[in-house]
Amino acid sequence: MRRTALLAALVAVLTTIAVPAQAATASVSVLSFNLWQLPWIANPNTSDKEARAQAAEKVIRTQSADVVVLEEAFSAQAESLRSRLIDAYPFQTPLVGQSCSTSPGWTSVSGNCSNSPIVVNGGVTVLSRYPITEQHQLVYRNSYSGTADYLANKGAALVRIFAHGKALWLVGTHLQADEAPDTLPKAHQIRMAQLGELRDLAAAHVPAADPVAIAGDLNIEYWAGQGRRDALGRSQSEQGEAVLGGTLRTAGAGEYSFDAVTNPDAAKSVPATYRDSLDYVGSLRRAEVGPVQLVHYDGGTIPSDHYPVRAEIHY
Repeated sequence: MRRTALLAALVAVLTTIAVPAQAATASVSVLSFNLWQLPWIANPNTSDKEARAQAAEKVIRTQSADVVVLEEAFSAQAESLRSRLIDAYPFQTPLVGQSCSTSPGWTSVSGNCSNSPIVVNGGVTVLSRYPITEQHQLVYRNSYSGTADYLANKGAALVRIFAHGKALWLVGTHLQADEAPDTLPKAHQIRMAQLGELRDLAAAHVPAADPVAIAGDLNIEYWAGQGRRDALGRSQSEQGEAVLGGTLRTAGAGEYSFDAVTNPDAAKSVPATYRDSLDYVGSLRRAEVGPVQLVHYDGGTIPSDHYPVRAEIHY
């Protein structure tokens, strides 16, 4: 009887110890938002960009995510938006590709960054409520000559965020875009090569035991890409997962992050019937991605031709 009582007491102690271990799992919410804030040379309409930046600020504040990844934050209006958000997001990376040195605050820089006056920055930045303790810039070596993206220092920001007593690494990025039907095969190859660069960036800087997430406009057509399968039968998003060795998630069926049917700004660059998802939240390793939610606009000024996407990262 005494042995049975001791065993029962031991089980009770072990059960008590196990509960806090399960509760220690941390969670950070991430919002990816392509602002469509193009450089002046591509869109000189500053009043339109300012109105949309104000509308984007409302969306970001309403969502109140822990981390925000911005893409196409090229303009002065986007820069002002970032400054206004400093109260909510005091930790912000420089713009990817704006400088080819570590001087703006990068921990390291790598890749093919151009100082040419005709090349603009990459438009990507990461904003966080929690401290960013490292920030690494990559400008992609792989780029598609002859496209508009070739004249931008497109790349990624890899950041170490310290939240809930744990480190979470996050890559914010914007991959090569399609420009016309005949660019689709080559642009897809470039995107896969860029994901390979991201994988190598994480391998170079992130300890093997640390979790790594990804968020951004990957320009991988999730739905149309289901019909463009490789020799192994993988869709284009699945091919991206294979390159990363992780997972890529976007909004569910019936939800499209680039939707010309519901967003007239999207219809300015694609046919009015075009609907697909280009924006993702994912994991390279040791992090789980909750359901990806599409953020709809609530009337008034439309901030962008994209809808933002949001998800919880558990690590």
